[in-house]
Amino acid sequence: MVRFNFYFLATFFSVLNILAQKNEKNNPIGTQKVLVIKSYTPSLSDAFKIKNPAEFPDSLANTNKKLKYKFKTVSVVSTFQPNKATPLKLNQRSSSTPYNTFFSGAFGNKSQLYFNISSVIDVDRSQRFGIKFYRDGFGGNVENTLLKSNQSHSILGLHHNLRNNEYNANTQIQIISNHNNYFGLYDANWNNLLINTLDPEINRNFFKLRTHWNWYDSLLRNITFQANINSDNYNTSEQQLALKNDIETGLGEGSVKAEIKIQGFKTRFDASYFERDIEEHIQGLGALDFFWKNNSNDLKLKIGAGVAYLLGVENISSSLLYYPKIEIFYKKPGNVVSPYFIADGGVHQNTYKILAELNPFLAPTSQLAPTYNQFNANLGIRSSLASVLNFDFGLMFDQIENFSYFERLPYDIKNEDIGFRLSNSFQSQYINTDVYGFKAKIRIDLAKNNFVRFETLYRIFDIDSEKTLWNVPALEMNWESQFKWNDRLLFSLNGNLWGDRKVAFRPIFLEQDINEAQITEENLPLFIRSTAHITYKITNQFDVFIKGRFNTKGTHGRWAYFPEPPLLLIAGGTYKFDFQY
Repeated sequence: MVRFNFYFLATFFSVLNILAQKNEKNNPIGTQKVLVIKSYTPSLSDAFKIKNPAEFPDSLANTNKKLKYKFKTVSVVSTFQPNKATPLKLNQRSSSTPYNTFFSGAFGNKSQLYFNISSVIDVDRSQRFGIKFYRDGFGGNVENTLLKSNQSHSILGLHHNLRNNEYNANTQIQIISNHNNYFGLYDANWNNLLINTLDPEINRNFFKLRTHWNWYDSLLRNITFQANINSDNYNTSEQQLALKNDIETGLGEGSVKAEIKIQGFKTRFDASYFERDIEEHIQGLGALDFFWKNNSNDLKLKIGAGVAYLLGVENISSSLLYYPKIEIFYKKPGNVVSPYFIADGGVHQNTYKILAELNPFLAPTSQLAPTYNQFNANLGIRSSLASVLNFDFGLMFDQIENFSYFERLPYDIKNEDIGFRLSNSFQSQYINTDVYGFKAKIRIDLAKNNFVRFETLYRIFDIDSEKTLWNVPALEMNWESQFKWNDRLLFSLNGNLWGDRKVAFRPIFLEQDINEAQITEENLPLFIRSTAHITYKITNQFDVFIKGRFNTKGTHGRWAYFPEPPLLLIAGGTYKFDFQY
């Protein structure tokens, strides 16, 4: 049994040895080296070993190796002949910044006198101060007028600008004086004694204080405050205050903006036209426009609405008024035509100053009421061709409450030598109307600083009552152009056209009651007023210019029986320099 076990174990280990050798041939195991790294731990004996110092070459004992080279001559053929040397001419470089002061003066026919002095001086890196003095007008009378008809306009203004990395503030003070005359008399048999003693002058003075603050990165974007004090030589007084601020913050891809407006005025007329009583107007307006806008995509949107609240106004449908604030404009790169829709309603006040700027022959007593544009909608297209030709055509629709127009006042037999009571002045009137029409604009950019712009406006007024819109043409046009050659010669042309319009004619009858004066209708032809300006630059600091204004000849101008000079020519020069204080 023991022998059997011995033979069995020997046979078993022999088989294992054969199998192991066979496996070794199939999967040989290579020889590998193991590297053991041990951190160096110096002993105390190593610290006292003397190390060899670094050796540096001795610059005194060693000399630099000399480089030897030889020139190799090459024969060439040359036809170059140098010119005689001439010294370079130094040209004075023009200033990269414009001159801070300029003076412009001119004289012309009809005793025209024009001058404009303006200066903007940098006080320091954050402040600048400006002053302006402007005067224009003519002293001669218009042809075929019985009363004197000279005109003048002057401005004295101060300006201060404060700016830094966070905000920009502009403050202005202006004193404006407008001198005119009520010279538009009817063609009638006037009493020479009355004509010779009558003073038709109307002198209006306006004082304006305005400050505007703009923050670049703030929830409150800007604040504007303005105060006006207006007066004339007929004891009229007007005070006006206005405050406006804009709040804007980001929302999604666009931004939310709120515009808040608070304004009011007090106007006192010395005497009303018909009752001859003291007339006062005290009105206030508060408005809030709230909208969301996004201009980051091809479809540019502005969607919102506004609300206004009125105080001291009687001839209005409601003290609380609503209107839309919507702009939709689709502009895709590469498209020639872009459609748009705009509905920009609102409420604005009509003050004595605003109305007198529209019609300088306004009587120093007038009705004052706000105008409410309920929709002010425009639907149209804009076209651009290679940034050279730009065209805009749009259809208009609006419902207007208290649309402002001007009606001629009757003759007052008890005029007491008052210059505006000879049926030669106007008073503002108001009417509710729907407006339909279209507008077209075209602009051609020929080259740098060369362009032509033309605009046409045609309106149809749908009036419910039997009243007539006096002095309101259906067709209006204006144009502007500029051409520049060689940076020296500049030509500009601009003008306006008023189409046919109806005016109120009030026949003069002796002993007539002023409240029962008749009104008849008269048609005025179209009227054109245009101005051409030619400037020639002699040097960078000195220019000469000539300017001409021409109008349509006739008995009437823009307003009935107020003709304008058919031709005004004026010539002068402008000198620019840097003023140092």
